[in-house]
Amino acid sequence: MKSFTAQFSDLSGPTNPTGIMSPAFLVLKQTLDRGDTPDNVLQALYDWLSQKKIEPSHVDQILDLPSLEDAYAALVGLVGGLNQGTLPPLVQQTLKRALQRLAQKYVAQGKQTVAKEQARLSALKTRYAVENAANAGALVRTILGA
Repeated sequence: MKSFTAQFSDLSGPTNPTGIMSPAFLVLKQTLDRGDTPDNVLQALYDWLSQKKIEPSHVDQILDLPSLEDAYAALVGLVGGLNQGTLPPLVQQTLKRALQRLAQKYVAQGKQTVAKEQARLSALKTRYAVENAANAGALVRTILGA
């Protein structure tokens, strides 16, 4: 992740709610204000939310909501203090891109897990000569001469 320096303008505006002066929040604010890459936004988001005692898995659960708009609204609520209606379009797009990147990572991770499990099951099937039900029925019919 890039290093950041705070400027006076970073302490004001619609993406810095009053009373939040945390360095982690300022990094998140800067990534949003500058339309940074989704990975940097996600890292800044996780860092900020960890200070609020919110686990990354809670952010991941947002992906289960029915739409990107619903997930976006929930994410803005998690960040806290932001007014969804007054956020600049760049910030809105940046948060939505971060959610899309998160979904992309989650799907890739799930596919990898499924592939590993399929490989393990295939190895077990080969190692222990496990027949599936369709093959077993054909074998019985062959033996019985049906």
